[in-house]
Amino acid sequence: MDVQPLLVLGTHAFAPEVLDLVSDMPGYRVDGFVENVDRARTEQPLEELPVYWIDEIAKFAVTHRAVCALGTTTRGLIIDQAAALGFGFETLVHPAARVSRRSELGEGTIVSAGVVIATRTKIGRHVIVNRGALIGHDVEVGDFVTISPGANIAGFCRIGDRAYVALGAVVVDRTSIGAEAVVGAGAVVTMDVPANVKVLGVPARIVGDPVAGR
Repeated sequence: MDVQPLLVLGTHAFAPEVLDLVSDMPGYRVDGFVENVDRARTEQPLEELPVYWIDEIAKFAVTHRAVCALGTTTRGLIIDQAAALGFGFETLVHPAARVSRRSELGEGTIVSAGVVIATRTKIGRHVIVNRGALIGHDVEVGDFVTISPGANIAGFCRIGDRAYVALGAVVVDRTSIGAEAVVGAGAVVTMDVPANVKVLGVPARIVGDPVAGR
């Protein structure tokens, strides 16, 4: 079997988790991590693998593909940097996930263990669908969205670009979450959420801007 080598963009808490996911996926191998903010993080290996500075990875663009392991929805910066160096992006689906064949996943998206994505759903680019999240049928998820462990998004929902749905949140059917909004942990969204706000509670209510929630 041919093996696709990968570089993981990011060196923080989610990066070792992506490495662990890939270890369960035949046909892939992680050869290192990439840092773009704190050069000191390149001085020591991570999980016994090298950490490269972003400006040093162009030589890998022909042989490797990239996947981003930054949990924040601002991960677009390092993705754009890697793309400018010529990298393509791999879409990863853990073998313990179930994704409908009638649904679509954008490039660079990560679907973790225990995830279920129902039929006729469209997931955008560089989305993180974390452990055990459930996404119903006929859902549209924008680019750079984070859907945290145990979140449950019902059918016919719309999730805007760079939105963040936190641990265990519930989004009821036919509800929209605006771009760059944050749905707090355990919140139950029963009505549309505007862009650029943070909501908490049962039912969810606006409590402020989203900056502190990511």
